[in-house]
Amino acid sequence: APLYVIFLALQDITEPMGPTTFLLGTHTKKERNKFDSSQMKDELLANAKSRLALLKKGDAVLFDARILHCGNANEEEGGSTRAMFNFSFRNPKESGSLGYCGSMRPGYVGKISLGDVGAALEQHEKGLSSPFSKLGDGLSC
Repeated sequence: APLYVIFLALQDITEPMGPTTFLLGTHTKKERNKFDSSQMKDELLANAKSRLALLKKGDAVLFDARILHCGNANEEEGGSTRAMFNFSFRNPKESGSLGYCGSMRPGYVGKISLGDVGAALEQHEKGLSSPFSKLGDGLSC
């Protein structure tokens, strides 16, 4: 695979929180092309083999970034943020664009350290609902 992704649960991820669903086998070009066809998409989604990532704090999911995946609706009363650490590993044999620019917000690139992330996660653990607020939203460069 050109890119692997890890989701590390920083809290328990329950079904009402809208966990990630992975559509098994969709990492191949042949299967992906089927899903990209609007004529077949609804039927394929209805019959897809899938796995729901119900995780306990500290659990991790490692997956090929090409697999189709999505977060589900958050149906927890009052809503609940899913706190997960997401990181990826590029295959060193791959060159050029992978069609994925990464998950770090552009305003954080070169401006946030792993220590900043650790401090924010500690604040989240203590109940602070917006632990990154002092770092800004990261959306603007």
